[in-house]
Amino acid sequence: MYNDLVEVLRTAEWLLVHGGWIIFAGAMLYMFYELYLEHLQIEWYNSLKWIFLKVTVPPENERSPLAFENIFDQLHSIQETISWAESHLEGQFQIWITWEITSIGGVIGNYIRCLPKHRDSIEAAIYSEFPAAEITEAEDYFTKLPPYDPNTSPYDIFAFTFRYIRRNEYPIKTYKFFEHPTAETMVDPVAGIWEELGKISPYEMFVIQFVLRPIGNDWKEHGYEFVQKLKGVPEFQDGHHGSDPIMGFLGKIIGPFLDLFIRSDAEHAPAHKEEPPSLMLHLTEAEKQTIGLIETKLSHWTYQTKIHCMYVAPKEKYNPTLILRAVIGAFKAFGAANINSLKPYLARWTKVNYYLFKEWEKPITRFRLEWRKRKYFRFMKNRFWFHGPKTNIMSTEELATLIHFPMLTVKVPNVEKVQVKKEQPPIDLPIVPDL
Repeated sequence: MYNDLVEVLRTAEWLLVHGGWIIFAGAMLYMFYELYLEHLQIEWYNSLKWIFLKVTVPPENERSPLAFENIFDQLHSIQETISWAESHLEGQFQIWITWEITSIGGVIGNYIRCLPKHRDSIEAAIYSEFPAAEITEAEDYFTKLPPYDPNTSPYDIFAFTFRYIRRNEYPIKTYKFFEHPTAETMVDPVAGIWEELGKISPYEMFVIQFVLRPIGNDWKEHGYEFVQKLKGVPEFQDGHHGSDPIMGFLGKIIGPFLDLFIRSDAEHAPAHKEEPPSLMLHLTEAEKQTIGLIETKLSHWTYQTKIHCMYVAPKEKYNPTLILRAVIGAFKAFGAANINSLKPYLARWTKVNYYLFKEWEKPITRFRLEWRKRKYFRFMKNRFWFHGPKTNIMSTEELATLIHFPMLTVKVPNVEKVQVKKEQPPIDLPIVPDL
């Protein structure tokens, strides 16, 4: 064994002396560059000034979630084109906004955190669909909480993140699934969430935080290939040369030579069996519906999305079980077996299970739990994009299903609404000159 170790060290020494040091130096330079780039990004992000907006719901809303789909279509314009120099030398990156639905003591509110330069776009998008709504600057509700520490804070938290259970190409059930085709009515898909948020006690708080980052269409190329694969198009199937451009190119070059030597007698060569263009005729109606839903999602604008949830309550009255079960159960209404679903990411939520020995692992379990709670509170308060679990790519139709104002048919008494009805002044209103 000693001789084997000596041989390995000699081999490593020979590789380093004969050019291996170049690879090692390149790897070290790349690592230092990545660290420097991260430093630039943090410095640039810390230089940004944010504003916190409160969106008050119009008193009587007769608009369907389609109105919010139009809003998110307009808000996609905050996507910016960032040059290589801006990205790699200045640390700039695509910025995001957050839409936050809160229940503070049972009173439901809507808040938006954004850059000042995006405020006009947000107001224009919302007022164009809901002229009776109100958008005002407000104080961040997180600033009203004392700094959180699991051991010393008077309150405790429970936090988790919703994630897709399947690929990003699969959508969830959108508001169109909840429309009655003949009665021209719709069951509001988030009514159950509002109902549960309105039930919490005056000393409790629950936050659903949507972190939204608009993206382009580059990711859709893989999505369209995935659709062709589901349709059974031969060149997109696993193992087919058409699915691998390199193998396809080599096959065109080497194939004729293999035919020349292996099958010299062309007359005895088996006839080539023509493959069908796809297998759509052999798919079930459910499979065809799934493909149609994926194609519909790929036709919309999309956002990289993170959905964080947090429950806050005094330690002596801390009881997250009921509200968590209700909210998680309400989100299950958006899932189906043949498409996608949103479920909590259990590997990182603020509940830590022991591995083998409960009593012996208590110190480690407690440390992991406190670390997770600190981390969740920090990145939900800072709304920093790069913290937290992996993102979901959601279309504007999916976002409008999860984020919209209560419709007139939904009775949610604890939603903050505009109390005074706003009207345009009459055209013939007299004006005092030089007033």
